[in-house]
This record gives sequence, structure tokens and C-alpha cells, in this order.
Amino acid sequence: MKIKQNNIIDFQVHPLGFYYLVLKTGASTSRIHVYVNTNEVTQNNDWHTHEFDLCSKVLVGSLHNEIGQFSVCQDGAISEYCVEYDGDESTLRPTGNSGKIESIVSFSTGLGHEYSIRAGTIHRAIGTFFPCVTQVDMKHNGGKVLSYGLDETPFKRRKVTADEISIIYEILLNNGLLLLQSE
Repeated sequence: MKIKQNNIIDFQVHPLGFYYLVLKTGASTSRIHVYVNTNEVTQNNDWHTHEFDLCSKVLVGSLHNEIGQFSVCQDGAISEYCVEYDGDESTLRPTGNSGKIESIVSFSTGLGHEYSIRAGTIHRAIGTFFPCVTQVDMKHNGGKVLSYGLDETPFKRRKVTADEISIIYEILLNNGLLLLQSE
């Protein structure tokens, strides 16, 4: 896969600690996720669901996923939150449920391999060999986005800085993934 520099629509930091480049919009969205050891990370609420089905292909490095199941129980340490968006800020609204998450299955995905996760599935993904770059295609279904964790820290989404762009472009160029506008 080659990413044309002029096809990058948006380039931001994700609350879960990776950078993402949005390549197109519509009913289906394509993103490039870039995991770097130095990413900002908000890992207190790394278990989450999506409102879209996703298919992810690892282009560089490797990624570890866990699929989980949330069980409501009064002595549970994990709280459930509904993710709400207001412009460039995402906030977590408590649903009132607390409990525990049990890992049902985990798997690693390496260079050139794909995995799929359906909307509403509780999961978390962690880069395991850096840098890690994935192409993620999403089919939007609507519905709630949920997050599970210890606190309700809001996250202000932001564009990447010039220094971060340089780091990401270097990773993409070094791995033959980026076509510059001049090419």
C-alpha cells in the first residue's frame, strides 16, 4: 500500500495513544494508525467498543488484541462509560454500571496479516513491535461507543504537531508507505 500525501484528510492524536491519518470519508472510512513508543497514552480506559465494524491490516510491526466481556457486579473496580463527542473533545459519561472485564481471547497480528472486529465488541489493542502501522477500514453502523476503566478523564483531540508529522512521515517513508506530493 502506498499513501498519497495529498489524500490525507486529517491527522490527529487518538486518546488511546496512537496517531491516525484519515484517508477518506463517507459510509466507509479508511485510516492509517501509527503506534510509536512516545505517543500520548490514556490507558486507564483502554477497553472500548466501536460503532463500526473494522478490518485492520498490519503494514509495519505487530499488534496484540484482547477481546473481553463486561460483567456487572457491585464490587467491580471497572466503570462503564458512554463516549460522547463535542467538537474536538471526547468525554466519558458514566452509565452507572460497574463490574469487571474478563479477557475471552487474545491474539497477535504481525506484518501483512489482518483481523476484523465487529461493532459493539469490547476490545483493546496494544502495539507490541514499534513502530507499528496499520490500515484500518471501517464500516459505520451507528450505536453507542463505550469505554471501560478507572476514571472519566476527558481527552481533547488535537492535530499532530510539526515534530510529530516529521516522525510519522519518516516512519512511513522508511517503510515505503508514503508517496510525497512531488512524486
